[in-house]
Amino acid sequence: MKFTRIVFIVFAAIIMLSGCSKIKQIQEISDKISGDKLYFCERYVTKEIGEGTKFKPGKITVMLKLNNPIGEKEVDINVTDIATGKPVETFPFTVQSNWDYIHFDDVEFKEKGKFKVSCIKKNGDVIATNEVEII
Repeated sequence: MKFTRIVFIVFAAIIMLSGCSKIKQIQEISDKISGDKLYFCERYVTKEIGEGTKFKPGKITVMLKLNNPIGEKEVDINVTDIATGKPVETFPFTVQSNWDYIHFDDVEFKEKGKFKVSCIKKNGDVIATNEVEII
């Protein structure tokens, strides 16, 4: 009886471990399909610190993860108030055209609310966008 129980536990552990690797593979495929990603964190120091979608007023870091190099030397981070649809502020940044993982530091939110944040090429094309809430 004990032997059967041990075999069952080992078998269950193997299935769980192979399932975890499959979940990781599914996530990687999903990231590739979903395209470019803009997201937020408190700050970036070799990795994201405090990633989220809700922050207190002040400065945050906007992250941009691309499937391909950005191909630009200058971009803008544009902040629009969702409630009014009006632009709040535009932050210009200099980047390297071969970068595909970029952090834009010190994007400041002075007021509470929900905002659409977009990374935009100088010609007006949107690279990626996402929403953040300042609480």
